[in-house]
Amino acid sequence: MLIGAASTIPIAQFSFIFWWTFQVLSWDIMEPVCYLMTFSNFTGGFFFYCLMKKDLELTNFHDIMVHRFTEKACENKGINLQELADKKEEIERLRE
Repeated sequence: MLIGAASTIPIAQFSFIFWWTFQVLSWDIMEPVCYLMTFSNFTGGFFFYCLMKKDLELTNFHDIMVHRFTEKACENKGINLQELADKKEEIERLRE
């Protein structure tokens, strides 16, 4: 699911550049557009790295999205994640 969603942006960009270069306009006009699209992709990846302190890899992105989804779902259901983690630690301590 995530791979399919993540691959739509590059496919859409390639399709846009290909169509507008060979069917509508020419490469002379589309070259700066292509440059700006590439630059915006690089800038987005750089900001992701600055905010998350992790490389922009699919596994890191997946872990971040799962964590955010879990936090929101627990918040909607009224579950305190910190309290849950404390209870799990206490259970492990009691088992030992």
